[in-house]
Amino acid sequence: MKGIFLTVFILFSRTSLHSQNYDFPPNAQPGKCYERCFEYDKKFTWKEINCDTLALRAEKSKTKEDIIKARQAKIKLTKYQEKLRDLGFKVEVTGKLNNQTIKAHHRYLKRQKKKKRKERRL
Repeated sequence: MKGIFLTVFILFSRTSLHSQNYDFPPNAQPGKCYERCFEYDKKFTWKEINCDTLALRAEKSKTKEDIIKARQAKIKLTKYQEKLRDLGFKVEVTGKLNNQTIKAHHRYLKRQKKKKRKERRL
């Protein structure tokens, strides 16, 4: 009987360790607005923004320049996802920022940091 409880406990604790979700900011406070900040050379973060500017963005019609910038950003992210996939990370190339991409990005940065440390030692 103890073996069954121990097995169930280990399974549940293992799944909770791997269930990090990057869709919502950690410790978000009610009434505040947050925006994703993804930079290719830094870890993924959340930035607190003014909720009024968020409403203005929704009302404002997109200009051609805005549409072009959005498409260029999507193409850049698609190429980055392909690069991560070619390096052996499990990533779907969609052109959209998702949990798989963020986790692979963090692992890639960690690998790059480790590589730089090894080069300095030599």
